[in-house]
Amino acid sequence: MDPAIETLAAPGPADGGLTLDVSVLRAVIAMQHELAAVGLDLKAVMQRIADCTRELTAGTSAAVRLLDGDALVCGATSGAPEIQRPHRLPIGDNLSGHAMRSGRSLLCVDTETDERVDSALSRSRGVRSIIAVPLLHAGEAVGLLLLYGAEAGAFSERDVTMMELLSVVLSAAMAHAAEYEAKRDQVDALARFEATFAGALTGMLLMDLDGRILDSNPAIQKLLGRSHGELAGHRTSEFVHPEDRPARRASYLRMIAVGDSSLRMQHRFVACDGEILWVDASASLVRGSDGHPSFVIAMIQDDTQRKKAEAALLSQAALNEHQARHDALTGLANRTLFRTRIDDAVKARRRTDARAVVLVMDLDGFKEINDSLGHAAGDDLLVELSRRLKAALRSSDTVARLGGDEFGVLLPDASVPDDVLRAVHRMQAAIDPIALQGLSLSLEASIGIALYPDDGQDVEALLQCADAAMYHAKAEKSGWAFYDSSCARQDTGRLTLMGELRRGLDQHELVLYYQPKALLADGEVRAVEALLRWNHPVRGLVPPDDFIPMAEQTGLIKPLTLYVIDEALRQCRSWQDDGLRLAIAVNLSARNLVDTDFPTQVAGRLERWNVEPGLLEFEITESAMLADPTRTKLILEHLSVMGIRLSIDDFGTGYSSLAYLKRLPVSEIKVDRSFVMNMEADEDDATIVRSTIDLGRNLGLDVVAEGVETEQVWDRLRALGCTAAQGYYISRAVPAPELRSWLLQRRSYGFAA
Repeated sequence: MDPAIETLAAPGPADGGLTLDVSVLRAVIAMQHELAAVGLDLKAVMQRIADCTRELTAGTSAAVRLLDGDALVCGATSGAPEIQRPHRLPIGDNLSGHAMRSGRSLLCVDTETDERVDSALSRSRGVRSIIAVPLLHAGEAVGLLLLYGAEAGAFSERDVTMMELLSVVLSAAMAHAAEYEAKRDQVDALARFEATFAGALTGMLLMDLDGRILDSNPAIQKLLGRSHGELAGHRTSEFVHPEDRPARRASYLRMIAVGDSSLRMQHRFVACDGEILWVDASASLVRGSDGHPSFVIAMIQDDTQRKKAEAALLSQAALNEHQARHDALTGLANRTLFRTRIDDAVKARRRTDARAVVLVMDLDGFKEINDSLGHAAGDDLLVELSRRLKAALRSSDTVARLGGDEFGVLLPDASVPDDVLRAVHRMQAAIDPIALQGLSLSLEASIGIALYPDDGQDVEALLQCADAAMYHAKAEKSGWAFYDSSCARQDTGRLTLMGELRRGLDQHELVLYYQPKALLADGEVRAVEALLRWNHPVRGLVPPDDFIPMAEQTGLIKPLTLYVIDEALRQCRSWQDDGLRLAIAVNLSARNLVDTDFPTQVAGRLERWNVEPGLLEFEITESAMLADPTRTKLILEHLSVMGIRLSIDDFGTGYSSLAYLKRLPVSEIKVDRSFVMNMEADEDDATIVRSTIDLGRNLGLDVVAEGVETEQVWDRLRALGCTAAQGYYISRAVPAPELRSWLLQRRSYGFAA
C-alpha cells in the first residue's frame, strides 16, 4: 500500500461506519498535494477543503464556517449559491450549536424530522441532509466543516469519516499556518500527516493488530505522563484501569476479528502518577491495498472533568432529593415522605387485608420549654427526641417530623392493638426523662392512633383520624387514644369552623387591619403590615390564632393567603389613587413557600390591581422556610426577581439565622417583639437587639423592631441605628379608613406621613 495512504488514514466516526476505500484515500492524497501547491494561504486551504468535501461525497454544497464571538461566519463555500451569501449564523440550540458545544461530528439524516434543524430554512435552500464536523484548536471548537445534501439520507458514516480526515487537516492548517509558511512548497503528503499527528490536540495512537503501540503523539504522551519510549511496544490495555482492562481488550480484539471499521468506548486510564483519567476513545481499523486489516489508529479525548462534573451533579441531585423529603433539623422523614410511606403501606395491604397503623404525637408543654430555655434548647430537644424515637422503634417503622413539636409514626405491620400499645409505651419511655442544659426534663406527649382499614382507607382519612385522636388524648390528658366516635365529634367542631371559614372567604367576612412601620430617623411612615381579622356573624371577632393554624393544616391557607394579597393590593391601589403611597407587608405560611404556582398567582394579582412589585413585601418566618429549604429558596428567588421585597419575621427565634441570611434574597429582618419589649429591663435582650441591628447594617439589610411600646425604647433603637419600628407606641393595627385619618392627624403634628 502507498505509504502516503497509510499515513493519511484517520479515525472513523464516533459511532462506527464504513472503512474508507483506497480510492477516497487517494483522492484525499491528491487534495493534499494540491494544498502543498496552494501553500498556507488559509482562505485558499479552506476553499479547497470545501471543494474536496463536495467532490468526494454526494453533497450538493459545502462550507467552512469559523467561530466569531457567539456566531459562525463564512470562511469558504462550494456548490449551491444560496449558502454563499456572507452572514453571521448565531450559535443556538441547533445542529451547529450541538456540534460546537460537544466537539463531536453530527449527522442529520433528514432535516424535516430532525429537531436540531430549522426545517423551513433548510427547505428554502433545498437542503435535506447535513453533516457538521467541528474544527478543534486547543481542545475547543473554533469552527465547522459543513456538508449539505439535497436528498434525505444522502450521506453515510463513510462521508462523516472522510470529513473528519479533512477537518484534522484543516484544523492543523489553521493552527500551524504561520509556523510552516516558509516550508509550504516543500511539504509532501507524508510530512503533512506527521505534522498533523504531532500537532493534534487530541491524543492519538498508532497500534498494530495486537494492540501494541507503534507511535504516539505529544498530546497522549502528556495525558498519560509517559514518553514515546515508555509507550512504544506496550499494549494500550496495559495503561487502562484494571477494572476496565478486560472489557476494553475484548472489544479491541473483537473489532479486529470481525473486521469492524471502528470502535468507541469510555474507559479509565491510569497516568504515571496514579491519577485516574476518564477518556472517550475511538479506534479505527485501517486496511491495506489488498483489503486486509493493516493497523489501527485511535483518538483519545480527556473526559475527566466532564465525568467529575457529572458525578458532582448526581451527588447534588441526591442531596436535593433527600432534603426535599426529610426534615432539615432532625433528619427524619418530613410530611411529604410520611404521606408517601402511608400511601405505599395502604396499597400493599389492600391485596392482603393486613393492618397498618398511623400515629400522630404532639409534645405537651413544648412552648413553655422554648420560652424558658430558648429556641436553641428547643431545637436540641427535638433532635434528641428524634434520635430516641428512631431507636425505640423498628427499622421497618417510619418516624417523621410533621412540623414544630408534632411527630408521625407509621407501623406497617402491627397486627393487633397490643402490638400498637407496645410501640406507644416504647415511645413514651423514650421521651421521659431527657437531660437538657443540665436539667432533667420530664416530658409527656399526646398520641393519637388510627388503624387501617378500620378508621380510614387512604392517607388523608388516616391522618385526620390520628390527628383527631391526638387532640382527644390531649383534652382528656390520657397520653394516648385510639380513634373512635368521640374523637369524631370533637374533630367535627374543628371541621365546622373550617367550613365556616371557607364561607367567610366567599362572603368577604375577613378584613384587613393595617399596622404602620415608622422610620426611626424622622418618624415617616412608608409601609404597613396587613393583619387578618374575621368578623364572624355569630361568633363575633375570631382571633387569628383560632383559625390560622387549622387553615395551615387543612390546606385552606393557600386560598386564604391569596385572599389577603388580593385585598392588600386592592387597598394599595385605592390609596395610590388618593395620593397616598404605602407599601404593604403580607405574612406567608410554609405551604406558600413550597407552592410552585404561587409566584405566578402573585404576578397576576399585581397586574390586576396595577401595583408595582416594590410596594408588596412578604414576611416569612425562619421555621416556615425550613419546611422544604430547596423549593423555598427557588420560590423566594423567583419572587425577588419579580421585584417583591422579602423580610424575615421573628428574626432570632428560628434555626440557622445567619446561614439563611447569606443564602436568601432578603431585604429586611424584623427583630422579634419578645426581645424588643424587654430590652429596657433585660440586658441580654438588649444585646440581642443591638447585635441584630449591627448584623443587618453590615449585610446591607433594613432592620425593623417589633413590639415598640414606649418612647424610651424608640429613642434607644434610633440611637442604635435601627431602620424602622412597629408597635403600640406608634399605632395599633387599625382598619384602612382609620389609618388614613391617623396619617392625616400625624401630619398636622409635624410628623412625616
